[in-house]
Amino acid sequence: MKSFSRLIGKLNTFLGKIMGFLILPLIGILCYEVVSRYFFNAPTIWAHEISGHIFGAYAVLGGGYVLLHREHIKSDVLYALFPERAKAIVDLITYPVFFLLMGIIFYHGYKMAYTSILYRETTVSFLRSPVYPVKACIPIASGLMILQGMAQFAETLLGLFERKV
Repeated sequence: MKSFSRLIGKLNTFLGKIMGFLILPLIGILCYEVVSRYFFNAPTIWAHEISGHIFGAYAVLGGGYVLLHREHIKSDVLYALFPERAKAIVDLITYPVFFLLMGIIFYHGYKMAYTSILYRETTVSFLRSPVYPVKACIPIASGLMILQGMAQFAETLLGLFERKV
């Protein structure tokens, strides 16, 4: 089980670092647009749309990495006050809700991505850029988050038993 957990962690770390570097072209595109628009009065027709595609992929594919490092937003006003054992029990109770929600996202994301790929969906703008690569990121990202959640659930469960319940 620990090798599964390490493998998923390495995969999400690799993808998270790749997504981290994806922010650089996004910044470049947005800076180019600002300079073009405000200094040369020549806005582009593509910068807003392409930056939206990049940010969409960046936002969803970085989720597994953020989950790996337990950095997702949570209401920890009370949680922070709990001892480690109580935190583990709360985590074990809340993980099924996480799996349910991520399963729903995976299922509907897969259907949406499949249809988008099948029809080679594009935007309705003048640029008509392809949307299906970004939509394909949704089931991939949710699948990786489910795997990461499974690894963390198993680690939490094993950690509880190793502490001599």
